[in-house]
Amino acid sequence: MAAKGADELLTCVIRRSEKDSIIRIGALILVMVVVPIMAILLTLDAIWVYNNYLADPTEVIEFASFILDHMDDFAGAHMMEYTIGTYILYLVLKTYLSHSDRDITWMDSLIDYAESYGHDTKELRRVRNQSKVEGSRHVTKYFLMWFAIALSLCIFQSLFISLRDMQPHVAVMVINILIFVMIVQMSFTSVYIYHHITYHSQKQHEFTELFSEAMADELPGLGSMHMYEKVIPVWKLMIPLILTLGLFSIISTPMAIHMMNNHIREEWGYEERLVRLMYRQEGAVGVDKVFTEREKTLVEKVYMIFAR
Repeated sequence: MAAKGADELLTCVIRRSEKDSIIRIGALILVMVVVPIMAILLTLDAIWVYNNYLADPTEVIEFASFILDHMDDFAGAHMMEYTIGTYILYLVLKTYLSHSDRDITWMDSLIDYAESYGHDTKELRRVRNQSKVEGSRHVTKYFLMWFAIALSLCIFQSLFISLRDMQPHVAVMVINILIFVMIVQMSFTSVYIYHHITYHSQKQHEFTELFSEAMADELPGLGSMHMYEKVIPVWKLMIPLILTLGLFSIISTPMAIHMMNNHIREEWGYEERLVRLMYRQEGAVGVDKVFTEREKTLVEKVYMIFAR
């Protein structure tokens, strides 16, 4: 397509799978809840079988005593579960950041496209400049650093620190601290994603409405993206989190992720409609895919596995 910005938009749409991800809430629950529980139960069963049938078959071990004697194992299991949970929350924030980054390119290309037809893009640039991408970039970076610290501690305690001498009350305290910190992280993530995705949706609705009005003659019937009309103020979302000591985050986190998924899906539908109208306007007959000459390095391939 010849008009300025058209090819950039098309590339942005074709390569959206590199930036946009749909987080499956069912898989999220499976990884964060079911898998750790199964791991703990299997570990518990293996230790129980060892103590009853291998170590000393004649010795009868009460279940309560067994639990107390192996609280250190539970502390180690919770450390691993906490690390997995922290990484998943990082991926949630990374998903929002990647989508926001793509939308900057998306809006820039549409601004260029409108300018190529001689339209005033002052208001479009104003909305584009209200993006909060840099703030999200810093938050995501700090969360990644925190995950790296948690992972290092988990590996360190697994390889070098024996928990065998940990007293039951100390192990319970460690478990409670890990649960508390995870609840705080989930509460923060749910509030952060909810606030930013509703703001993002509002700004994108405003941008597409302005773009549709400016390009009414060239792209008739384009319309605009929807926005969340019934938005709960953040302080109202925080009330149940505070009253339940953060336990409401078990509900608010999937809710925020669901809203982000819906926004991404809606944008996909909108841009497909947009590209079809641009095809018609520009007289395009097909798409030529241009491959990059540089092969991805091993480090880049590994990063894509864990970051997408």
